[in-house]
Amino acid sequence: MFFYGLLARPPMSRTSPQEEHVLDLPSGRRRFLALGIGAAVAVTLGAVLRRFFAIGTFGYDGRQYGGPNVQKITPIRPNDELSGFENLVDPDVSRDAWRLDIIGEVENPRVYSFTEIAAMPAVEQETTLLCISYGVGSGLCSNAIWKGVPLPTLLAQVEPKPDVSTILFRAADGYYETFRFQKAMEPTTLLASEMNGEPLPQRHGYPLRMIVPGLYGEKNPKWLTRIELLNEADARLHRRHGCGFYKERAGDVKVMSSRRTAESTLRKSEAIISKSFKVGQPAELRGMAFGGDRGISRVEISSDGGTYWKDAQITKPGTKLSWSLWTYHWTPEEAGEAELVVRATDGDGKEQISQFRDQVPDGATGLHRVRANVESA
Repeated sequence: MFFYGLLARPPMSRTSPQEEHVLDLPSGRRRFLALGIGAAVAVTLGAVLRRFFAIGTFGYDGRQYGGPNVQKITPIRPNDELSGFENLVDPDVSRDAWRLDIIGEVENPRVYSFTEIAAMPAVEQETTLLCISYGVGSGLCSNAIWKGVPLPTLLAQVEPKPDVSTILFRAADGYYETFRFQKAMEPTTLLASEMNGEPLPQRHGYPLRMIVPGLYGEKNPKWLTRIELLNEADARLHRRHGCGFYKERAGDVKVMSSRRTAESTLRKSEAIISKSFKVGQPAELRGMAFGGDRGISRVEISSDGGTYWKDAQITKPGTKLSWSLWTYHWTPEEAGEAELVVRATDGDGKEQISQFRDQVPDGATGLHRVRANVESA
């Protein structure tokens, strides 16, 4: 409005030579000067806004739990220890004012209040979330019990059209992503309002988030506000890098649609392996194994870098949707450096991929390897 005023301002009384000099400029030159100032300010403001956008959320690496300070892996993570992606500032959503829109390729678009969703039949479900930034053996993986309404319950009420192929969801913090409609229709895809028997904490998506087993954590949006059903003709699905917050923000980041490999981590008794072992003295190794939405059927340990393998004991089998905890008792036979390796097999019989690959662009693969020093007794 300020620049519009420069263009449209009526003539002023001349009170000084300086003002007279400015106001005597031809109108075309005044307009050109005003537009030039406006363009310069717009460029500067745009750069500032892009900077705020870049720092407004952290990178893929969210809160994680690993290293010597983590004493053990527990079957269910406490709410304040659940790893995951974090904003610089999380949205503060009022449950009473909150609404969920379900729109798009549906016969009966709906707007739901929290009270309406809370009155629907809910289920409890133990599910592990794995961050897209999960590196082999890292701490970006946590397990919790979620309670919520299966998404198919709400989708049945809005009556999706026959050609729906994709779900586009949006969150109160401006985040948005997509996944396939078939995944949305699985009964384990939840609109969760509780975590570990309590209302969702703010940082975990209060008042409602999605839990989508088998997909990376970025496909499990927090602070959910809108679900839009799309068909394949929708132009948003045919952008160069796809439709999604990170796809459009950083085109070189490609996210796979589902977990294609089992994961496993290796620890020594009460701490990450960092202390020496002794020849002839038994030591307890333990860790976590996770198979997406397929569960875990087997965990193996090698103490010679992967040549020979022995079965570990799965002490907490978990569910198809959650991690399994395992234990292995190892007695070193000779002094020197040993390379301990763990690998898992998922519930479909697929063995953990041994080839190392970094997180970008499709998620990390590889076996968790730890070098351990063995001293003479």
